[in-house]
Amino acid sequence: MLYGGHVRKIDDIQRLKDQGFDFGEVVLGDYESLLYWKLNGGRFDRKDGFFMLAHGPHEGNPNNIENLYKNYLPALKDTILTLGQMGVDFLTIHMWMDSRHVLPEIIISKIAAFGEIQDFGKKEGITVSLENLSESAVDFSRIIASIPDLSLTLDVGHGQLLTDKNRSFEIIRHFRQSVKHVHIHDNRGGNGVRDDLHLPIGDGVIDFEGIFLALIESGYNGTITLELKPDELEASLEFTRKMVSHIINEK
Repeated sequence: MLYGGHVRKIDDIQRLKDQGFDFGEVVLGDYESLLYWKLNGGRFDRKDGFFMLAHGPHEGNPNNIENLYKNYLPALKDTILTLGQMGVDFLTIHMWMDSRHVLPEIIISKIAAFGEIQDFGKKEGITVSLENLSESAVDFSRIIASIPDLSLTLDVGHGQLLTDKNRSFEIIRHFRQSVKHVHIHDNRGGNGVRDDLHLPIGDGVIDFEGIFLALIESGYNGTITLELKPDELEASLEFTRKMVSHIINEK
């Protein structure tokens, strides 16, 4: 496994390197952050083995079709073009498609919109990956029926929300070939954004050992971003590495 942390400013890159991380995930949550990287980012290389991934802008109102086409898609395209200049080739985005909360006609439009942005990314040499928010395996099966080569970012913390059992297990079981990246952070379950606590690994209720076992048995050996505060990263990195090593050694 390769481990990374969030990068919001240039200085974060050296901090992650010093802490022993393999990569950084640059956070482009809004136009202001995108502008910062346009002005300060330059072009990244992998000369020292450290590399960069990216997390895209916020979606906004998930049931507003006008926002989707007038604001979100243009923002994603601008992000992709900027990442191409920065030498970053993997972008995770949010596009909520939980059928319990998003209107059916909106989901249909979002599937088409994701296909459009995925194709745009391919032309620019960038993989666009869809992150789970609270979707079930059934929700993703509908998306994959239209987009068979869908790339998924499995967010283990989000998988614990709006459900009795972490949905990471069913996503890994049904779509293991689609999972191309993983986000980890802990929480205590719950029913909304306020419960998405992003606690250090082990401080909540998530069954990380079971989820990592499922990932390893599925053949996953890729990138994992710890979505935590800077001062929580080192301890959680050590904890996670030991857990994964123990699982591998026990197999």
